[in-house]
Amino acid sequence: MILEIDTSYLIKNKITAHQYTIVKLVREDRLPELKKYLFVTESDRTLRQDLESLYSAGFISSQPGSVISLNTIDITTKFSQSHTFTKDPFEDLYDAFPTKVLRPDGSFDYLRVDQKRCRKIYYNIIRESPTLHDFILRCLKVEVSDRKSKGQMSFMKRMPTWLSSEGWKAYADVVEHCDVNTLEENTTGYGQEFE
Repeated sequence: MILEIDTSYLIKNKITAHQYTIVKLVREDRLPELKKYLFVTESDRTLRQDLESLYSAGFISSQPGSVISLNTIDITTKFSQSHTFTKDPFEDLYDAFPTKVLRPDGSFDYLRVDQKRCRKIYYNIIRESPTLHDFILRCLKVEVSDRKSKGQMSFMKRMPTWLSSEGWKAYADVVEHCDVNTLEENTTGYGQEFE
């Protein structure tokens, strides 16, 4: 099993990657894998402390008793909601992606092409991860804002190419190191500012 973990999510909720793995496997009802994982990592001895941390973080609904049964662990909505989508994630991306641009040769080019293929590519990228979906949307927002302010919208890639080439990664550092909501759009073009 391959498990992707967002470290910012762990830091925000003050849990370890090990505790995240426990609650994720319980939520997905993969108890045989969880038992094997706990045995192989020899962490079944510290399971009580891990469950207490998960209880204090609000991810499980009851404190662990004297006898711990993996079958009786109830996951709260706090964890479930952070790992499920409220609406179709591709529709969010589709709505945020620019519709058309004017290319340098003077022709209009539609960027939202091949919706069916883009949907498949996008679902393969996010793999039911709302945090990655939100991150990609923030990167897209920054890229569009940056291109508009610099007059470079004509060089925006079409959606299938942008997704296949992981175009959002070009703006990932900007998104990670600053608050997207405070990014100022520079609407002043060349020659529009007086000294």
